[in-house]
Amino acid sequence: MRGGQAEVLARVGLLKAAVEERGGVRANEVPTCPLCGNPGDLKYRDLSDRSWGAPGLWNFRECPRCGHLWLDPQPPSEDIGRLYESYYTHGTERPSPLDGDGAWPMLRRGVLEAMGYRGVARDSTERFAGLAARILPPVWEECEAIVRFVPGPAHGHLLDVGSGDGSFLRLMRDLGFAVQGVEPDPTAAAIARAHGLPVVESSIEDASLPNDTFDVIVMSHVIEHVADPVAAFAKARRVLRPGGRLLVFTPNSESWGHALFGRSWYPLEPPRHLHIFRADNLIRCAERAGLQLRRIKTTGRLHLVFDASRGIRKTGRYVFDDPTVQASVPERIFRVVENLLVRVGPNLGEEVVMDCTKGP
Repeated sequence: MRGGQAEVLARVGLLKAAVEERGGVRANEVPTCPLCGNPGDLKYRDLSDRSWGAPGLWNFRECPRCGHLWLDPQPPSEDIGRLYESYYTHGTERPSPLDGDGAWPMLRRGVLEAMGYRGVARDSTERFAGLAARILPPVWEECEAIVRFVPGPAHGHLLDVGSGDGSFLRLMRDLGFAVQGVEPDPTAAAIARAHGLPVVESSIEDASLPNDTFDVIVMSHVIEHVADPVAAFAKARRVLRPGGRLLVFTPNSESWGHALFGRSWYPLEPPRHLHIFRADNLIRCAERAGLQLRRIKTTGRLHLVFDASRGIRKTGRYVFDDPTVQASVPERIFRVVENLLVRVGPNLGEEVVMDCTKGP
């Protein structure tokens, strides 16, 4: 057998072994940056799924030119569904964040009233609490995030891309929007439809949606899951009305948490997160799709991922509500301080929030 043939057969054997190791999930090598084409440096090697049991070991590469972080290898689109078989979007019924009688429900309703969602607050005390929350940015932002920074009053058509079990769609429908969801996971889409929600079972790129239709499109922790972010943004632009807004939320690779936890940082989430963005790269993708930037910021969300990342560092896995990985008192204090520190270093929050428009 010639050397070249032997080398090819050896490589085929290695690929077959890798597929078997990943539970039959195939994967394609992605050695160059998906955004700028530059060869990537290996950042993290042999990462496993830390929460949901997807098979295999996965790597992340980082571009020395633009700083983008991406999964290498990546599963082909036809195999991606196998990585979500036990995912949280198959979840448990969650109550409306507007329900309840404690301090947080009161603040949430008050802040939404102050944002323009009239009639949400139950009384003048809640309305006053919502207005007062403006002087406490972490509190205001925590409540504002419930509606994913969509300003009130609610009107027009809203599309939730990656709508999961429909919890957000139900909230926005209750607040007054005409809603539509797009969700590729058939189990999650079925849960949403059981609540009477119109959900297209598809990716955003392949969804059959009318052009120039939606006043608001929300992509909350979706863009990191898609193979071609520019194509996803381009489709969103087509279905937006002129002047409509696209709100995008995604983990921030430049965050305090990533610097603190490294390979144990929970939002890496291999193998479902194909891209981890920094703010300037997310803007670049949106502009390539023809969107116009209105605003971009990062939010202090480390308190939401601190315990998860700590659990991964300690045990290699994160189990939701595991009491053995709860933070110490100093760590809890740090989580509060982080909300203030992110305002000193505005690109260091856990989550990038980008607000774009289609333009006239």
